[in-house]
Parts: sequence; structure tokens; C-alpha cells
Amino acid sequence: FKVFVSLYTVMKTYHMYNADSISAQSKLKEAEKQEEKQIGKSVKQEDRQTPRSPDSTANVRIEEKHVRRSSVKKIEKMKEKRQAKYTENKLKAIKARNEYLLALEATNASVFKYYIHDLSDLIDCCDLGYHASLNRALRTFLSAELNLEQSKHEGLDAIENAVENLDATSDKQRLMEMYNNVFCPPMKFEFQPHMGDMASQLCAQQPVQSELVQRCQQLQSRLSTLKIENEEVKKTMEATLQTIQDIVTVEDFDVSDCFQYSNSMESVKSTVSETFMSKPSIAKRRANQQETEQFYFTVRELGGL
Repeated sequence: FKVFVSLYTVMKTYHMYNADSISAQSKLKEAEKQEEKQIGKSVKQEDRQTPRSPDSTANVRIEEKHVRRSSVKKIEKMKEKRQAKYTENKLKAIKARNEYLLALEATNASVFKYYIHDLSDLIDCCDLGYHASLNRALRTFLSAELNLEQSKHEGLDAIENAVENLDATSDKQRLMEMYNNVFCPPMKFEFQPHMGDMASQLCAQQPVQSELVQRCQQLQSRLSTLKIENEEVKKTMEATLQTIQDIVTVEDFDVSDCFQYSNSMESVKSTVSETFMSKPSIAKRRANQQETEQFYFTVRELGGL
């Protein structure tokens, strides 16, 4: 950047001095024209002079010669100054042009060197060790991915083994044993005597005996009715539970069809679409499952289970 700024400065200096030289040359030519014009005017005036008395003619000639000499000297003096100025500006313009040409050649040489030699050296400096580092980084990535793949396979094997050993009954039993303080039945409520009343058994003496017998018969009748109702509710609940189990245990977990290799993405899309279109709608199945579960809980509430 500094090279271009320096070249621009030298060029502007050359342009300035060359403009001054052209301006001085123009002024010099103008002075030369004025001199030629003044000489021509003097010649014409001498040719146009009319004869007069000897004394008056001599005086007029002397005066006119003096005026002409004065004008010619002024023009010559101005011409000399402009000639000196032009010579000085021309010399400055030549020197400035030489400096500009030298700077231009040096700048072109620097630019050529930069693009032919320096850029290659800079790239080599910036590239030093890059490919080796990239090689190490990619090999580290490959090693990590391969180990991750192996670890993933081991994890998948462990998950598959755990899936094979899933058992709801044993898991429930294990949970209740781990938290037996939560699932263990509490102590029975004991009779709390009041003011010396220590009788803790039912009293079947008259006159409460007949009332107890009648109440016992009513409870037996109610229990028989509830037993029949509970049997019906139990059957309905078992059927509903079986339906729910059939829904949640449907074997739709095999998605290998979605990963079939194909050279065409359109073929993959069509395969996936056909695979899912051939199965029941997921949304419809979820809706049926929610409805069945809601009915199951309602039946359990009616059965008092």
C-alpha cells in the first residue's frame, strides 16, 4: 500500500511540474508574439511619418524612438523572465518525469516480485504443517468414530439383552421390596376405650341382637349383588385389558424397510411412503388406544378395584 501511495505522490508531482512547464511555455510564446507585434507596429509608424519642419520632425522622432525603446525593453525584459521561468519549470518537469519513470519501474518490479515470488512464499509459510495437522485431526476423528461405533454396538447388545429380560411382575415385586416402607400395610387401628369402657367385642344382647341380625342379612344380600356385578365388571375389565395389551404390544418396531439402499432418493421416499401407508394410521391407533384406556379406568372405578 505504501508503494502505491508513494507512486501516486510522485505521479502527482510530475503532473504538477509538467503543467507549470506548459503554462510557462504558453506565457513565453505570448511574450514573443507581443514582441513581434511591437516591432511590426514600430516599422509601420516609421513608414507613415509625414514631412515636417526640421526641428519639429527631429523632436518627434527622438520622442517616438524613446517610447519604442522603452516598450521594446519592457517586452524583452518580460520575455527574458518568462524564458528563465520556462527553462526552470521545464527542468523541474524533466526531473519529476524521470523520478516518476524510475518509481513506476520500481513499483512494477515490486508488484511482479510480489505476485510471482512473495505470494508463493507467504502461502508456504501459512501452509507450514497444515496438511500434517489436518491428517492427524482426521485420523483422530476416525479413531474416535470407530471406537464410538464399537461402543454403540456394545450398548445396543446390552439394551437388547435388557429388553429380552423385561418382566413386569418381577419389576413390580422388586420395586415393592425396595420401598417396603411405602407399600407395606400399616398397623391396624385398635379400639380406644373411653372412660373405663373396656368392652372390645360386638355386643349381641337384647335389644340390639335383632337389629344386628337384620343388618347382617342386608349386608349379605348386598354382597351377593356386588359379587355378581363385580364378576361382570371383572370380565369387561379383563377383555379391555387384553385389548390394551394387544395395542401396546403390536410388533411395529421393525423399521428396516426404511433403510433400504437405493441410488435414487425418490426410490427411498417411495419405499418409506409405501411402508407406512400399508400400516394402520398412527393417529387413528393412538386415538383408539386413548379411548380404550379411558374405558378401562372407568371400569376399574366402577368395580372398586
